[in-house]
Parts: sequence; C-alpha cells; structure tokens
Amino acid sequence: MMNEKWDKYFFGELTEEEKRELFQELEKDETMKREFAEMQNIVGLSGLLPREDDSLKGERNLEALMSRQEKKLKRKRVFQIIRYAASAAAMIALTWMLSWYMFVGSETPSFTEITVPKGQRVHLILPDGSEAWLSSLSTLKWPSVFSSDARTVELNGEGFFTVTKDASRPFTVQTKKYDVRVLGTEFNVYAYSSSEKFETDLLSGKVRVSSNDDPEEIVNLLPNEKVSLVDGKLIKSSSSFGGKQYREQGIYDFEELTLGEVLERLEQWYDISFTVDDPSLMSKIISGKFRQSDQIETILKAISRADLFKYKIVSQREITIY
Repeated sequence: MMNEKWDKYFFGELTEEEKRELFQELEKDETMKREFAEMQNIVGLSGLLPREDDSLKGERNLEALMSRQEKKLKRKRVFQIIRYAASAAAMIALTWMLSWYMFVGSETPSFTEITVPKGQRVHLILPDGSEAWLSSLSTLKWPSVFSSDARTVELNGEGFFTVTKDASRPFTVQTKKYDVRVLGTEFNVYAYSSSEKFETDLLSGKVRVSSNDDPEEIVNLLPNEKVSLVDGKLIKSSSSFGGKQYREQGIYDFEELTLGEVLERLEQWYDISFTVDDPSLMSKIISGKFRQSDQIETILKAISRADLFKYKIVSQREITIY
C-alpha cells in the first residue's frame, strides 16, 4: 500500500490532502522517511519524471527505479541506481548538490534543494507540474507539497519557468532582492546573489516583479517585455529573449549583449576566470550563437573575429582579454 502511494506521489497523481497524509505517515517511521528521501533525490537527480512529449519513456524509467525500491535501500545500492539514472539522462551531472530536508512535525513541510555545477543545465518538474530549467551554478529550493493558497520557490541564479496555470494559487519565484509572481506563464529570471544584475524576461502570460525592500516598487510585464535593474531601479523595456533554445538544446543565442555580460556567462559555464586589461572593452556590443558543449577557445575565436578584442590563455583556468 505504501509503495503504491510512493508511485502515485512521484507520478504526480496524489491530491494535496493525500500528500499531507503520506508525509504524516513518513514522520512515524524514521527508516521509511530516510528511504523516501533517498528515492526523491534519485528521481530528482535522474530527471525521469514523465513529460507530455515523452510520458511512456518516463513511466518505464520511473517504474524501473521503483522496482529497485522494493527491498530496503542500502547506500551502495543507491549509488548504483544514481549511476543508472545518470546514464539514462546524459545532460544530468553526478556532481549535483542535491539535498532533501524532512523536519520533525507533520505541520512542517519538507524541501528539496538543487545546486547545478558549472557547465551544466538541469530540467525539473515541480510538485504542481510546473517546469524549470536551471542554468549553471543556480540553486532552486521548493517544498514537496505546495500550500493551498500559494506556490513559492526560492532561486539563486538563473531559471526558465513554465508555470502550470492555477488562479487560486499564485506562483512566486523569490530571489535575494525581488519576487516574481505569476499565475501561469513562461518567463526567465536572472538573479545570482553574487552579481548585481537582475533581469526578468516574459514570453507569455503576465508577471509582477516587486522589491523586497520597497513594497511600492512594482513592475508589471506583458509578453515580450522585460525588467532590468539599472542604477538600483527596475526599468521595463522590450524583450527578444533567445534563451529558451539554450534551456532545451544547450544552444546559447545572444544578440547585442555587452562583452562583460558574455564573459560573465562564460565564467558560469566553465571553470575559468577572465582578466580584462582594458575596462572599455567590457561595454563593446557583440552577438553570436554557440553550443554549451563547445570548447571555450572555440567560442572566444568566434566572438573575437570582429577585432573587438584579443585574448591570451594564461593557464587552464585563466584567460586575459586585451
């Protein structure tokens, strides 16, 4: 009976009330709670939850994982499953830092938190069916069960979200300085805590961006609009967001970005750092398209052909721009 509930939970077939009952039952058995946490990590790590365009394959893979859960999970066995899951989804890195938190007390929700390592991107399906693509070095934290009146996730980094429409439960992406609130839409949020840059691009639907420090600072966006942080203020402008192709195919398409912005992206994807001898180069405008799997030198050769700058590879992890 419990295994059946687990299957339904991971396939997204439990109601909110059934999910609460499941977690209450888990709180009564520490061993079962630990095994459930391990399985949740595995499912999240493998990215094998079914999608509309690949439901049959997703179900087969997930059922295979569930059959391995029949017996008590040992740590050695867990790593064997993770290796199997990773081979089934090549884009997923085994170096993900994924943790699952279960607190004592049935009223306290459990949370999953994922941090994507450099050079990787991750696809997730959230408890309400919403999807998220996370970029390199991004962290997302979300509850295993959304509340009855709100859906809230915490983002540090960049994420592209396709939100399942639910008028009774707004979906909010909380970042360090700003919250992005929607009902059902496609949008991208760029908000690394290590960067001064904040940006939200809207592809469809409507979003509201509000400041955590100033309740009166609110910007509403319509499709093909974006809001950016400029000199400490949110500024709205038109958007021609090209990052959706990167999320789904690993192709980064940028148009009229500054060299500084491009170098920041490259540092996030590769374990390198740039030193720019001439600060004026950082404002040079460039455009281009490349795959995330391309070598860093291939990318630099391509974007430096317009003679905007030159580069020198100092070491494996350090490049000078001049």
